[in-house]
Amino acid sequence: MADAVRRATLSASGVVPGGGNWEIWKVFDAELVNGTASVESLRAGAGRGFDLTQFRFFGLWVNPTSVGGTANISVRLLQSWDDTAANYIIPDTGGTVTASISDELPHAYSLAPVPMRFQRVRLVGVGTNPTDTVVDAYLFLQS
Repeated sequence: MADAVRRATLSASGVVPGGGNWEIWKVFDAELVNGTASVESLRAGAGRGFDLTQFRFFGLWVNPTSVGGTANISVRLLQSWDDTAANYIIPDTGGTVTASISDELPHAYSLAPVPMRFQRVRLVGVGTNPTDTVVDAYLFLQS
């Protein structure tokens, strides 16, 4: 699988009233998902994935666009216990966020990852996905 060209960056963070915190990460920034190619997120800084241990609620905002046709992508979660590339897998439950986004509108998903320490996001071109499809995506984490 190919890693994203740009690393995910922290867009915003704050404190939840009554305790806890939240973060918003720009996971993909105009990332090219060429035809039926796969692209996986990379976190900025040390490590490959997002550490989920301090959070309880998760969301993902995804917007694919294309000039040459209608974007068609699937979105999946990858999880690992140790943040090693070889140990990231699609979990048996909740691994597929959506099998197909076949339009160019923003979509928001509530995520329910399995109890595992690290997570990455994978985009996969489906069927007739154009070769010029680009995707923006944000990951929301809240404790």
